[in-house]
Amino acid sequence: MAQVRKILIADPDLDSVRALSRALRTKGYQVHYAPDGSRALEVAVLRHPDLTLFDEACRLLDARTFVQILRTNPRTEDIPVVLTTSSLDTDRARGMRDGTLRKPFNLDEVLSRIEHIFRRNEAAKDLKSEQQEIEGSLSQLSIPDLMQILGMNKRNGRLSLERGAERGEITVSDGRTVNARLGRVEGEKALFRLLSWTEGNFTFTPGSSAARPRINRAMDDALLEGMRQSDEVNRLLPGLPPRHTRLMLAPEVDLSEEQHPVTAQVMELLRQPRALGEVLDLAPATDMEVLGVLSTLLQKGVARPTESEGQNLGGGDLIGAAEVHALRGRLLRTRTLAKVATAKVFVCGSGSSAARRILARVPGLEAMSADPTAVKSGFGTLGRLELSEVLNVDFCVLPPAEAARPLWRPFSAGAIGALLMDNSEPAVRLAHYLAWEVRIPLVVVGTEIPAPLQGAPAGVSAPGEDLTEALRAMLLQALNPAPTLPGVTQVQRASVTPP
Repeated sequence: MAQVRKILIADPDLDSVRALSRALRTKGYQVHYAPDGSRALEVAVLRHPDLTLFDEACRLLDARTFVQILRTNPRTEDIPVVLTTSSLDTDRARGMRDGTLRKPFNLDEVLSRIEHIFRRNEAAKDLKSEQQEIEGSLSQLSIPDLMQILGMNKRNGRLSLERGAERGEITVSDGRTVNARLGRVEGEKALFRLLSWTEGNFTFTPGSSAARPRINRAMDDALLEGMRQSDEVNRLLPGLPPRHTRLMLAPEVDLSEEQHPVTAQVMELLRQPRALGEVLDLAPATDMEVLGVLSTLLQKGVARPTESEGQNLGGGDLIGAAEVHALRGRLLRTRTLAKVATAKVFVCGSGSSAARRILARVPGLEAMSADPTAVKSGFGTLGRLELSEVLNVDFCVLPPAEAARPLWRPFSAGAIGALLMDNSEPAVRLAHYLAWEVRIPLVVVGTEIPAPLQGAPAGVSAPGEDLTEALRAMLLQALNPAPTLPGVTQVQRASVTPP
């Protein structure tokens, strides 16, 4: 027989307690009650509830003190405490690692939160193992939850994270965060970005690290600062241009004046036009600090978007908002809770010239690094194009040699189309595979469709040498397997022998 879970409600509002108690008992929970903080502490020590709902109106002992006392007692240190409140002040939640619940209660929300906390605690038991490597989904155990568990148990090891094509890691030592990496970014900047991930997978590998510490914060302090900076970033972003917008310093700016260190970093980067996203990645300061400086520089006219139409063209100009929404919906058909969709576009060409052409001529494309390894190896992700805040496109390459054919299918998952950059036999062979086996649309960057590709099941077109127009055509074809695009050559389906 399953053990009955015990929930302690500490709240002087009897009407609220009665309604909540009925709902909890209906779900099979055992409910204990305390009218004030002092009595709640006594019940917590004697009864050891599985969860406490502590209202901010409790007298004699406030919520923070209550939590601090529980954390110092080995018997009660692992009891989750959720703050219940009628206030809209989000600062009240700071330091409450199990969050808050707003009054008047939405009982479905309360029950869902309680079930989530219990599921999280069950998953957390595995993380207490000293030697075992643990894997899981961030939808079940969030990064802040993982970090809190690692901190409470003073663990050593590496937390590896993946979200689509993105990879990150957080290193912990004796329960403290000592470093984080995400792409080209390292330290607190990477940590604060990773804390915002709500989907993906994790692997925790126990073990000590000899790497030099780049973060010097206690776990709770790091999480609280991450929350604060995330709130500020979300406040700043609506007032700034999209990430792909290229910015530059105004010609009349005097760079000889002494500046704040972060301002100096940003202005030095803007000596040459750069995309806003590139400035964010290259500046050592955190995203909050960099965005704050950019906001001020733009407001004062010290920085401004570049005037060149070609530079201003970015991913958001390729297709309209309706098409972005439709494409995102197609990609997330089976993952309705996901916020951001990431699609793949494969670049078919011989040698590294095709990859370099993509990196140089696709407006708004942010390379994976200053010199992506995929350019030389012919295998991997070249860069990412942000079509909107909810839709990204990764440009990928596969080795076109016949010997690499076993790699093609497993790495083509999530593809929405392919660009044929030249008519070499290996490139055409790869494009043919993607068209007939993966069933994605093809777009030839040119005016003639090679004979082996005519009649591709999901459509094939040749809009010309303009790479931007070719990409636009491919995105629209991805939404319509039988494209009817003005000015685009179409070929009817036909039976074609593979090359």
